[in-house]
Amino acid sequence: MGEPIRVAAYPDLATASASAAAAAARRLNVARCRVQGVGPDGEVWVMVVDAEAETLEDLDGGAAERHAASGRGSKLSRRMSVIPQRWWLVIGVAAVAVAGIAVVVIPRGVLPAPATGPIAEDEVPVPDAGQLPVSAPAGWDTYASWVIDSAKPGAAAILAGDDILVLADGADVIAVDAETGQERWRSGTSGDVTALYAPSGTDVIFAARSNTGVSVLDRKTGTVLTNGETTAQEIVLGDVPYAELPGQAAAVLLGTSWERRQVPATAVPVGTVDAGLVSVSVEQGNLWVTTSNNPVLPPAVPLQAPADGLKLSRTVAFVDGNLILAWADRFGPQTFTIDAVSAAGTLERVGTFDATGRSSGGASVDALSGLVGIGSLLLDVDSQTVTESEQGTVVASAGYGWTEQAGNNRVRIAPDGSTLPLRSSAVIPDVILPNGQAVVRAARGSDGNAYYVLEVQQPTETATPEPTPTDGKGQ
Repeated sequence: MGEPIRVAAYPDLATASASAAAAAARRLNVARCRVQGVGPDGEVWVMVVDAEAETLEDLDGGAAERHAASGRGSKLSRRMSVIPQRWWLVIGVAAVAVAGIAVVVIPRGVLPAPATGPIAEDEVPVPDAGQLPVSAPAGWDTYASWVIDSAKPGAAAILAGDDILVLADGADVIAVDAETGQERWRSGTSGDVTALYAPSGTDVIFAARSNTGVSVLDRKTGTVLTNGETTAQEIVLGDVPYAELPGQAAAVLLGTSWERRQVPATAVPVGTVDAGLVSVSVEQGNLWVTTSNNPVLPPAVPLQAPADGLKLSRTVAFVDGNLILAWADRFGPQTFTIDAVSAAGTLERVGTFDATGRSSGGASVDALSGLVGIGSLLLDVDSQTVTESEQGTVVASAGYGWTEQAGNNRVRIAPDGSTLPLRSSAVIPDVILPNGQAVVRAARGSDGNAYYVLEVQQPTETATPEPTPTDGKGQ
C-alpha cells in the first residue's frame, strides 16, 4: 500500500486519480493495466488505466466509459465526486501521490481481494520491498526498499532522533517512520524548502526556504510554529540558524524570531555558538562574537598563527563551535588549526595538522557527524583525526567521507580510516539510517526527485592509512 495522494493541484478527484494511476503504470513500464478502486463504503470498481493517454475506463457492467485526464464529465467522475477527499489514497506496487479513493495498480489479470472499508491516512502501511519494483539510482542496488517522490530542487534528508526521517517535497516538510517509510505528518511552509536541520535535544525542525526565511516546525506534530520571513544573501542552518544580510549585517533565529547582529568591516559570519554570531576577518586576522548583550561591536579576538612566518589564508569551516583555519607562507598552505570558540569570545587551540602539499580545495561539512572534507582530507573534529584519500576530493556526508578514484568508482571512507569501494558513480547518500540503510536523493522522471532507501553492503578493511591525530606533527 502507498501514501495519501494530494488533489490540490487537480480540478477534481477523478482527474487526480487518472493522473496518479497513469504515473504508477509508467513506473511499472506497462502501457495499460487494470486498477481496482475501493470506496469508503466498500464498493469496488474495476477500471483500466492507459498510461500514455492518462485515461481511466470504468468497467461497469461491461460498458467502458472513458474519462480523460482533462476532467470531462463521466460516470467515473460523478461517482468519485461523492467520496470525501480525506479517504482518497493510492495503494499498490508503487507509491503514487494524491488524497482520494483507494486505487490498486496491478498487472492485467491479477486482482487482489476487495478492501473491507476505508483506511485512515495515519494507518496506511508502506509496501514491502517486493511490491516496489523501483530501480535504484546509479551505483546502488537493483531496486529500492522504498521510495518517496518529491519536487525539485528538494533538500537533503535528515534524521530527527533515531525514529523520524524528515524530507522535503516542494514547500512541504514530510516526516516518515525511519524504518517503514510510513508518513507521520506533512506540513506546508511558505516557499520551496531547500535545507533541513533537526537540533539534537530539541523538539523542533528547521526548514530553510532558499534565502527567504526559515520555518520552524514541531517535530512530533509538524505544526508550523513560525515561517521566519527574512531577505538574506545566505541562510545557514544549525543549532541556531543565521542569515547573512546586506550591508555588513546578519541575524540569528532565536526561538521563533530573528535578532539582528552587526558584522564588523571586512568580516564574514561563519557560524553560531549558543546565541552568539561568530564572524571572522581573514584580512585583519581577527574574530568577533556578537551577542544579544553586545550585538554591534564586541572586542576583536586575534587569531594566533601556529608558527612564525605563517599568515592566515582562509577560513575552512566552523563545526560545533570549532573554527578550522588554513595558514600559509609564501610557498603555499602549511598548517590547518582547530580552535574552540566560546560565546564569550575566547579561543582555545585544540589541534593542528599538516597542510603541506595537500589540496587546498573547498570544504564540505557534515555538521551532525562532526566531519569535514578538506580537499583530499577527511577530518573528524571530535576525535581530531585526519584521513587522507588517494582518490581525490572528499565529500563529507551521512557520517562518512565519499570520494572517487580512477574509473569513477566511488569510495566510502569511515572516520577510523576503513574504506568501502562502491559501484561506479554511486550517488552520495544524505543520511544513513539506524538500520544501516542509505537514503539517497536523486532525479526521478523528467522533472522530479525522489528519496530512495537502499541497502548498503558492510564495509571491508583496506590498506587505507591509519588516521593521524592532529597533534601538530603532521603525517
